[in-house]
Amino acid sequence: MQTHSRRPTADLPELAPGVTLVDVDDELGVTPVQALLLDRVLSRDAPAFWVDGANKANTTRLRELAPADRVLDRIEVARGFTAHQHTALLDRLAGRLAARESPSVVVATGLDGMYRATDVDSELAEQLFVHAIASVARVARVHDTPVLVTRCRDDEFSTPLRRAATTHLQCEKTPFGPRFEDAAGDTETLVYHTDDGWFQTTLAYWQEVLEHRARLYEGATVDRAAAAPSIQ
Repeated sequence: MQTHSRRPTADLPELAPGVTLVDVDDELGVTPVQALLLDRVLSRDAPAFWVDGANKANTTRLRELAPADRVLDRIEVARGFTAHQHTALLDRLAGRLAARESPSVVVATGLDGMYRATDVDSELAEQLFVHAIASVARVARVHDTPVLVTRCRDDEFSTPLRRAATTHLQCEKTPFGPRFEDAAGDTETLVYHTDDGWFQTTLAYWQEVLEHRARLYEGATVDRAAAAPSIQ
């Protein structure tokens, strides 16, 4: 695939306080969400928290994307492997944040994932899922901070999550690279040039975007030898 010689336009969505639902094309995977997470941490001094419910918390990829090791030092990652465990993690996070400064961003990938498991009664699963949504909404409201959430499927079960989101972004693959778009049609964020070339939608692409963003924010140096954040 042909690549353009110029740097990509480093425009990423400006995350507002509240719950932001991000739907990403399957082909792009979780990388666009990781890019949003790292971009937010680059521009803030406060820590970030990532609670995963769909086995998407790939810390090796975070290490590869991060332009500097100091970025990783401020990210804490936890995984829930059952519906009850996932709900408990979100409750613990809300309680932990009540005793400390507001986070730069909170990410909850695959928020509906654990509640679709067959080992959970459907009625109980729905109750736990609504509880999980309430937990992330409370974090966003109390700390006036962005909370990024993704869902495993867009269907009737995940409708409460869509209703709770104040912003709905879609990231889709195009012939020119990834594009973030507000589902309401109000804004469109491009992260590529479209004049006489195009970019691959690859890890290297997102690395270049984040390296450029790091220089814009603080002149951060690129350190690819950084250690990956731990998983709890």
